[in-house]
Amino acid sequence: MSRVEAYLNEQKQGGPLINEWLELESLYQRRLWHELTLKVNSIVHREELQQGDQLLKLYENFISDFEHRINQLQLVEIIIPITRVFKQADEAIKFVETIKEKVKGNSLAVLLCDITIAKAYLVTKNLPETKSIIEQLQTKFDEIDHVTSVHSRYYDLASNYYSVMGNHSEYYNNALKYLGCIDSKTIPVKEKAERAFNLGLAALLAENVYNFGEILQHPVLEALKETREQWLIDLLQAFNVGDVDKYEQLKNVWQVQLDLRMADPTLKRKITLLCLMDMIFHNTSQNRCLSFNDVSKRTKLPSDEIELLAMHALSLGLVRGSIDQVDEKLNMHWVKPRVLDLTQVDTLKKRLDSWAMDVKNMSYLVEQKASDILS
Repeated sequence: MSRVEAYLNEQKQGGPLINEWLELESLYQRRLWHELTLKVNSIVHREELQQGDQLLKLYENFISDFEHRINQLQLVEIIIPITRVFKQADEAIKFVETIKEKVKGNSLAVLLCDITIAKAYLVTKNLPETKSIIEQLQTKFDEIDHVTSVHSRYYDLASNYYSVMGNHSEYYNNALKYLGCIDSKTIPVKEKAERAFNLGLAALLAENVYNFGEILQHPVLEALKETREQWLIDLLQAFNVGDVDKYEQLKNVWQVQLDLRMADPTLKRKITLLCLMDMIFHNTSQNRCLSFNDVSKRTKLPSDEIELLAMHALSLGLVRGSIDQVDEKLNMHWVKPRVLDLTQVDTLKKRLDSWAMDVKNMSYLVEQKASDILS
């Protein structure tokens, strides 16, 4: 009797999974490797096998016998739950490295092995090794010209690492990419609310994030609506349009969050920059100038700080133009593109309609005066 037969006979003696073991035996005997792969990939997630070393025995006595016949990426998917059996991270890493050698013919399978190893390092707080792997993986993923099933695993790993490191910008970027690679409907409600909350905080705290339209339109934010975290959506909306008044009104609510309270000066500077951007966005082509006084009223900053605000916006590449110190005016002709909400889109539509009408009138004028010009 072979090792596989002995193992399957032992498992068939009883228990809640007896029908699954019978099906596995049938598929194995009929050499239906694809169907067997799908069945094994399902059974390794069963709660009944998560105790003790049952999953490891499943691999050693059954899966290892035909692993060379399994799609290499699927093999890595199968062994990921098995790595959780090991009590020591070093043992789990060694196990994955063994599998990595067996799947070296499949680049995506190798990447998934590296991601699994990095996760083990992250769990044990070995941050230097985690960082090293993430940086190597980033280069490799940048070379892939399409989204694969492995991309979401990488972005999830990277976002978790940057969350631990307190790097809000990188966390925000990678967490948003992760959500873009999966169907948000598959995320459990509790996890979705947690991700939405963390993503919202990161957007506010990240120094280089001035585009809030993307997160405000993301379905994951629905998990916070009409909950006690509704204030976060309201605050994000205030930042999106640079509403300093609303920011101040919500202060008693958002200051309960320690990270936001500690970052109050940074948040104030950020929303005043967004306020300036919004003012420039709503300016018409016939009126590109903003007086220091007008900007002061909207941003709630003293007039003598407006020049510094404009210089800061120019240095960050948020706007383009010039500053007239003598007349105390800002001559801005460009604002950094952002994802727009419906109100902002409506504003843009009205401006395009106005431009189209001006072009039409000018065309009509040229047509009427053509004879005078030609003569």
